[in-house]
Amino acid sequence: MKATTKIMLLLLLNFMVIACSSPLKVITDYDTKADFSRFQTFSFYQLTDKGPGLSELNQQRIINAIRDELVKKGFKEDLTNPDLLVNATAIVTEEKQVTSTNYYNYGGYYRPYRWGPTYVGGSTVYNVSELREGSLVIDIIDASTKHLIWQGTGNKEIDTGLKKPETEVPAAVAKILAGFPPQPKQK
Repeated sequence: MKATTKIMLLLLLNFMVIACSSPLKVITDYDTKADFSRFQTFSFYQLTDKGPGLSELNQQRIINAIRDELVKKGFKEDLTNPDLLVNATAIVTEEKQVTSTNYYNYGGYYRPYRWGPTYVGGSTVYNVSELREGSLVIDIIDASTKHLIWQGTGNKEIDTGLKKPETEVPAAVAKILAGFPPQPKQK
């Protein structure tokens, strides 16, 4: 097999693995009247988590990822007099999903020259599965007015724990903050 063919197969395999995982769905909203060009500094509220278990390590990863993204965008962290306050809330919910499959049986038996009794039967199989969904909500608040001016939410179904949290958390935060600050509307 040629080297280029091997590389193409590896790339295809990686693409299939990525495509099969649940994608992060991002929703953003902002105050269209806010002048985002006047904001230069930020500080954090405390990260909160709701629902079953967000480890302290992942809390710190989220805060660090948000900090890094805002610094990349030209903002500076100011603990004493920030222009923006950043609040992050992680929500993990667990739900049970019940599905059912019905099986119907019709028929009888056949022997040469004669049919056996006909019967109708059925059964239902129930499957119960646990679904975990994680959401990360990032609120950005004007520190002077204490009003929410931007919000980004990322939602993803979580089958298991994060396999590579050192890279997955920053990637998710980067995707959520991709639309911050919003670009001024063209006239």
